[in-house]
Amino acid sequence: MKLYIAILFFLTAGFCAYGQQTELRVIIAETKADTLTGATLQLFSLPDSQLITTQAVDKAGNRFNVRSFSKYLLNMTAVGYGSLERVVSVTSKSITIQLYPQKNIRALSGVVVVSKKPLVRQEDDKTIVDAEVLANSSANAYEVLEKTPGAIVDQDGNVYLSSMSAATIQINGRDVKLSAADLASLLKSLPANSVSKIEILRSPSAKYDAASSGGIVNIVLKKGVKLGTNGSVNAAYFQGRYSTETAGFNLNKGKGTSSSYLSYQFTSRNNFEELNSERLLIASHSILGQKAYTTYPSNNHYIGAGTDIAVSKKFNIAYDLRISANDNRSNTTNLIDITDRANQLVTGSNASVISNQGSSLYVGNNLSSKLKIDTAGSEWTVQVDYNHFKTDNDQVYNNNYFAPVKPTLFGNGNSINNKNILTAQTDLVLKLKHKISIETGLKMISSHSRNAADYFYQTGNSGIRQDSFQTNTFKYKENIGSAYVQVSKKFFGLIIKPGIRMERTDIAGRQINPRDTSLSINRTDFFPYLYLRHKLLNLFGFELNGNAIYRRSITRPYYEALNPYPKYIDQYLFDVGNPNLRPQFTTNYEFNITANEFTIFSIGVNNTKDIFTNVTYQDDVTGIAYRTFDNLGTNRETYLRFVGGIPPRGKYYFYAGAQQNTNNYKGFYQNQPLSYKRSSWVFFMYHNLKITPSLNISVGGFMRLKGLQNFYELNSFGTLNSSINKSIMAKKGNIILSFNDILGTNKTSFSLRQGNVSAIGTRVNDSRRIGLTFRYNFGIKPREEKKALFEQPTEGNN
Repeated sequence: MKLYIAILFFLTAGFCAYGQQTELRVIIAETKADTLTGATLQLFSLPDSQLITTQAVDKAGNRFNVRSFSKYLLNMTAVGYGSLERVVSVTSKSITIQLYPQKNIRALSGVVVVSKKPLVRQEDDKTIVDAEVLANSSANAYEVLEKTPGAIVDQDGNVYLSSMSAATIQINGRDVKLSAADLASLLKSLPANSVSKIEILRSPSAKYDAASSGGIVNIVLKKGVKLGTNGSVNAAYFQGRYSTETAGFNLNKGKGTSSSYLSYQFTSRNNFEELNSERLLIASHSILGQKAYTTYPSNNHYIGAGTDIAVSKKFNIAYDLRISANDNRSNTTNLIDITDRANQLVTGSNASVISNQGSSLYVGNNLSSKLKIDTAGSEWTVQVDYNHFKTDNDQVYNNNYFAPVKPTLFGNGNSINNKNILTAQTDLVLKLKHKISIETGLKMISSHSRNAADYFYQTGNSGIRQDSFQTNTFKYKENIGSAYVQVSKKFFGLIIKPGIRMERTDIAGRQINPRDTSLSINRTDFFPYLYLRHKLLNLFGFELNGNAIYRRSITRPYYEALNPYPKYIDQYLFDVGNPNLRPQFTTNYEFNITANEFTIFSIGVNNTKDIFTNVTYQDDVTGIAYRTFDNLGTNRETYLRFVGGIPPRGKYYFYAGAQQNTNNYKGFYQNQPLSYKRSSWVFFMYHNLKITPSLNISVGGFMRLKGLQNFYELNSFGTLNSSINKSIMAKKGNIILSFNDILGTNKTSFSLRQGNVSAIGTRVNDSRRIGLTFRYNFGIKPREEKKALFEQPTEGNN
């Protein structure tokens, strides 16, 4: 009923004024109009982008007759100045706006354009973050993701947006179907400068996969450009407790109707993690204290290549290939003492040394085509993706028992994982008359995985035996077919976009060794979507719009969460999957306010049933803990988010924001009733100061208070990052000095008190680093688009 009342209110508000004419006045600020050689203003209607009129710039101001409660795109061009674009929403009253033209600066030795490139901009239902700015101070794609404004990344690689449910991570618009840990490893193997942009969708429409209750983060990797021959070379060095070195090149060639590119990057990196924890052993009334230290050295080779051919003015095809080959190792020293709580005497003491040596390979292929149907924006796209992931790991460990004294346990094993994912997708967008837009499409994802592990052990001088507990063979396949349709219509000042998505889930898994077990999920689900938008008012030169969103989503258990194979972490901890997991469903209600297309305020509710999450169960007799997954019940999450700042019209700008989440769980944990409620806050900010045309300083970071991760309560933590960017060599080169985690605060203290598990501890990794990057650009590169609310100066990078 409330939804219908809201629709009636929106319709009534715009009915009387619809169809009337009003005036739009445009003034060129901060310059004399007669110095703008050949300056013109073009007015386009939205959303069909049809040209309404063109006028020469008048120093007294330009006037346009426009329709009430309509939206337009205003474009200004002039010789020696960057093109300006501004989206203008008109009510029933006359409106006056000011444009601030910026001069282009060109070096005589080449064509180097200095412009303002968007750091954060809003485009329809997604926020787009320019990754090139963040890559200047990052060693790999994972660090770029960590510095993305508004995205919080935990130490396990999960990414959180508005919700405390982890977001779905995509690469080039495709799910990678990996666990958080494996995905983090993949992103750490991709060079920072391979990332073009990061798209954030907090409330995806019916066009996107329904498996995105926590939103979507799409990492878009770079492709070639179509202007001339150009490229860049780069080298960087980062030093924390350990060092990371990287170097590479990128080449682009465009001629006529085709373009191609080739890039290569080599990275040698090392990192560490230090874990200190205490866990209560109920049966023996003892405390298990653990100190673990792990290093992660690795070498990575990354190759990217592709071509784009314009068959005609309306049709093009493209192919992209990406290969990441990684040689990695890890070495862990794990010290454990068991202390009696009553007399504080050490009743048990042992140490283990665990070594892993492996390799991983990622091969991504993408074949795509686009047909432009008309000039209004109608188009038809077809894409086919094939991705291959393979990991091969050899593990050796030995457990030494000092108290009580026991023979040393030696163990070793090999595990091989293969994953193949084929995706086929087609989308059709039709821009029709009367401001009607229709989007529809089909998608099919077929994923096949196989895990095989062979383990052996030896106690003291006894013979080598097969470890039947860890030896495992597991096959898994997942086929998901989907279809969607959504319609967008504007009338009476209201934009309404309803949609529906159907997804067919077919999951089957079979453990062959050590025992024959199988699992399957077969179901068809529908996911409705509704989006309403209406202008609220103009405030301080900004147009404020209200947006209401309703959507339903699903979270399916992934391969690693279902695989019952127990993965050895140490002698007291194993990771194990749960083949009985059921999908969880989330219904989201959100209202937000945008200022000039940028979201500044959001409030929403997520209602989730059959929620499954990472839980820890403990064997009271042996003291061994098992990290697994289980369906617990329901969760009602409310969130509040707001962002503000100074737009980038001068030398200094900033934005800052805060987000509050409250989670209320109801259900059962380890067969015991669960009633748990907790709230947390996140604060984030970004500052930029342009000291001179060639010197730029930026500072950014976040702070999280009373965080929550899978029932682990986190104490306050955060990070503060800074970079100094200096243009040199006629603005073709850049030297970037970066400081990551300046205060050394990106470390977490945690506690877990659920069921029969009571534990506390701290985790620290090598996040505090200083880095030096050099990048040189040669040849010609095209100008970037210039439409944003928050922008980042990028001298020498264009």
